[in-house]
Amino acid sequence: MIIQVGFAAQAAQNPTRYYRRPGDVVNDRRLSREEKVAVLEAWELEARALAVASEENMGGGEPDLLAAVVNARLALGDETPRRADTGAPAKQGARNAGSA
Repeated sequence: MIIQVGFAAQAAQNPTRYYRRPGDVVNDRRLSREEKVAVLEAWELEARALAVASEENMGGGEPDLLAAVVNARLALGDETPRRADTGAPAKQGARNAGSA
């Protein structure tokens, strides 16, 4: 039995295979808004991983990629969720401990 995986699911698994820029996702009429958000979320995770690798001198993607993904999500009216794990654990712990 062959299981067909939809285009949106394939694009979410590998956004750069189907799109040159995050803005192309926003303009793709084949996808619903929710599918566009899913593709851009996947692309954002990839961009964040590349940014971390770049910060650790391991090479990475183009520097503007994360900003482009976030801007594309904003164009859809989807705010990038604020992540609790964006700072170093010691800094968060110190900030939280000082306010208690």
